[in-house]
Amino acid sequence: MKVILNIEAVRHPLTGIGRYVYELGRALERSARLDELLLWSGLGPRFGWPDLESRGRQSSLSGRVVESVKKWPAIVNALFAVKHELMAGRLKKYRDYIYHGPGFYLPPGAGVKVATVPDLSVLTWPDSHPGYRRRLLEASLKTMFQRADFLLTISEFARREIIELLDWPPERVKTTPLAPAEVFRPRPAEELAPVLAGLNLKPQAYSLFVGTVEPRKNIGLLLEAYEGLPERLRQAFPLVIAGGQGWLSRNIHQRLEEISHRGWLRYLGFYEDLPALMAGAALFLFPSLYEGFGLPPLEAMSCGVPVLVSDRASLPEVVGTAAPCLPATDADAWREAIHRGLEDAAWRKERAAAGLVRAAEFSWDSCAEGTLAAYREAGRMFTDR
Repeated sequence: MKVILNIEAVRHPLTGIGRYVYELGRALERSARLDELLLWSGLGPRFGWPDLESRGRQSSLSGRVVESVKKWPAIVNALFAVKHELMAGRLKKYRDYIYHGPGFYLPPGAGVKVATVPDLSVLTWPDSHPGYRRRLLEASLKTMFQRADFLLTISEFARREIIELLDWPPERVKTTPLAPAEVFRPRPAEELAPVLAGLNLKPQAYSLFVGTVEPRKNIGLLLEAYEGLPERLRQAFPLVIAGGQGWLSRNIHQRLEEISHRGWLRYLGFYEDLPALMAGAALFLFPSLYEGFGLPPLEAMSCGVPVLVSDRASLPEVVGTAAPCLPATDADAWREAIHRGLEDAAWRKERAAAGLVRAAEFSWDSCAEGTLAAYREAGRMFTDR
């Protein structure tokens, strides 16, 4: 079995689809069931993974062009059409490979085609994407579904959405759950203290949210719930928010700026040493309204940190019985749960232990095995046509 994996999404910092592609690709490289894994970026194959640091400093030419002309969709579409036609020509010599496109696009010209669809937020939560991106994703999705022989997704929730909303044949979509990276692990206080001191934080003395600052993440509810805690508790356990600026986030950032002056909120933006930041938290809070998977809560559980999540989308599926799932619109329920979590050390210890057990059920090697099974099934369907 020979596979082409498109790795264009792999760049620094590794988040979202880039993290998925990198971790999956490295796990596939460890598998003895593949005859060849060809990494593809831009218009052709490359040898070895990109230097993530330099990739972060220098965005791709196509990315810079799209950013410059995003207000003119016709130009963007024309540029992508040229790129895709060139790519199709390059792929003709690889028709005996399975092509895996993890970024909402499949090119013409490939042989067996597998795509990963992490979620359908562009259809179910269209306001969570900028207009130009939504138009591009909608067009890409339409083409991708026409060309795909098989689909992968990352949760049973996302799989059900694909089947029900797109009338996709159930036998042609498989769930391959994500997993925490090995760097997300419990760490002793003496290891964490020097890192956290630079942030004016102490181990086990703050609550943490990690995610892009945008309406879908439901940060407004989290702020409301935290503000309702006793002052002594807020000051003893400040709320730390780590995440880059997202779509429609101006009002949220204004509120973060206002509250940060009161002493119980720290907004870090994108933070590099996320494993240490997670491992040092007393509680991890994730009230998101929609997630195709929701990797941050799983990463926190892998660090031995007790977690609270919303009861929406894939999150109950990810945490299982290891973490409470709270109503996504009930600030009082969140306030009460946070209050208990911060006051009750025995409860935190119990939930941390349960989270470690749950997180150990997920691995990138398991994700790779499921992906390989999907490749085999896609190849069989292709030859049977």
